[in-house]
Amino acid sequence: MQIFKTGKQVTQAVKNVQRLRVILTTFGRHGLQEFLIRMGFQRYLPTFSKSEEIEKLTVPERLRMAFESLGPAFIKLGQLFGNRPDMIPEAFIEEFKKLQDHVAPLPFETIRLQIERELGGKLEDHYSFFNPNPLASASIGQVHEARLKNGGKDAEDVVVKVQRPDIEKIIKTDISILMFLANMVEKYIPELRLIRPTQVIEEFFVMLQYELDFIVEANTTQKVAENFRNHSKVVIPKVYRKVTTRRILTLERLHGVRITDVEKLKELNINPSELVEVGARAFFKMVLQDGLFHGDLHGGNLFAIKDPTSGESKIGVIDFGIVGRLSQKSRDSFSRMLLYLILEDYDSLCYEYAELGATGTGIDFDGFQREVRNALSPHMGLNLRDVNVGVVLINSTKVAFKYRIQVPSDWMIVFKAIFTLEGLGRQLDPDFDLLTIGQELIKSLIKDRYSLERLAKDFAWIARDISALLQIAPRQIRWMIKKFNSNDFAFEMKLKEMEVLRRQIERSFRGLGFSVVCSGFFIAAALSLQNSTQPVLAGHYSLPFLVFSILGAIGFLFLLLRHWR
Repeated sequence: MQIFKTGKQVTQAVKNVQRLRVILTTFGRHGLQEFLIRMGFQRYLPTFSKSEEIEKLTVPERLRMAFESLGPAFIKLGQLFGNRPDMIPEAFIEEFKKLQDHVAPLPFETIRLQIERELGGKLEDHYSFFNPNPLASASIGQVHEARLKNGGKDAEDVVVKVQRPDIEKIIKTDISILMFLANMVEKYIPELRLIRPTQVIEEFFVMLQYELDFIVEANTTQKVAENFRNHSKVVIPKVYRKVTTRRILTLERLHGVRITDVEKLKELNINPSELVEVGARAFFKMVLQDGLFHGDLHGGNLFAIKDPTSGESKIGVIDFGIVGRLSQKSRDSFSRMLLYLILEDYDSLCYEYAELGATGTGIDFDGFQREVRNALSPHMGLNLRDVNVGVVLINSTKVAFKYRIQVPSDWMIVFKAIFTLEGLGRQLDPDFDLLTIGQELIKSLIKDRYSLERLAKDFAWIARDISALLQIAPRQIRWMIKKFNSNDFAFEMKLKEMEVLRRQIERSFRGLGFSVVCSGFFIAAALSLQNSTQPVLAGHYSLPFLVFSILGAIGFLFLLLRHWR
């Protein structure tokens, strides 16, 4: 068994090397050789003829095209970078927005086999109708419309999300190579260390793990549906567990029109202003109350639904593959941030950023405050409806990143969602005012934060920690006193600068000592030459002279080499 296991590992390693070569060649073909050479990959790069078309393109354009050529993992990574305007320059952000996660659909027979492998039995055992033509096709999977087979009667219309066969293995291989490249970037390209490439890839891997497991998406969808069970105007699709696995997801199909289709909204007599207000209130509830929110709120994931019975306008939300999560502490902090925006208290906003993600000492907080105030000064004094909250938060985050204040990735998902929601809202209603809609909820949450119930809960946590401290403190104090009274008690201080200075002094003294020894050899050679009785002009030298001269020359060469290094 060990032989087979070892053979499998070797095979995987060979595949990784082959894939790495493909990745490097693709980057080189798109004119990105400079970065690869700086990382020491020049020996693995074939010779490329200069393409005039490539030379005309900018570096962001070349990188986006390379990502598109390399498949799903790189496309998803580019999309992730597109959501991090705090770390990535604007030119790259604009290019990464163009990354399209659309690929050629798989043959229907491949889809059939995947479903039957996952669910067991025949496709017809589970669905009375299954459209072989997909509604959408992406790098991870594709979506088909179908109808459930319930006890012999055709009842519920569904959509079925089917994962592409072997996509998990392909992505895991690419992730391992991306982690290797991230380490090389941190080692050889110092100007990119600030964005923490390895940490970005680690977060990216976790995100993709969730996206590849449809059970996680099913659980999230059900949780959000539970959170909105008392909100009749928000519709979350039902999950059908009996026909859902890690690679197959079956959801209720929402019959509606895209929220951005203004003409069809008019035909259905749906008021766009009312609809975007419902959507904004739902978003604030997800972020500020529930702590579980949709991370990709664009027009393709939002539907306008007209209830045929009551005539009520509703908003349907689909695709919970990408979500964000905020703890209670983070929700409280975000509520305060929005309140500070309403009050134009930008200094307090800076303090919230510093508490969120300060990663080290030596932060120039005064400079940070001054630069945030300058960046946000165009928004001061405006009516709330004229303040673009998403832009304000993203610009503040860019300044924070400049001052080495790292904002967690879930917060960037929130800020980007607000930015997208504001753009969508103003597209449907020019008077859309996100802050005014959320103002009542924000103030209510701030008030609740200092309610007797919340304060009592906080006090209970503090009391628990104090109790634990009081239990352990006497023992620790007794141990310290005992240690202090012992004869071998001593404080040990370690300073990084002192350690560097110590090594430099040791190195200098070693070099000085070696120089003295070499000088001694040369002096000994000179003395032996002076005392020699053999005729020097005839080319005859004494043995001591030759020995001491050779030793001195070797020592001199050694010192010279050390100096060059």
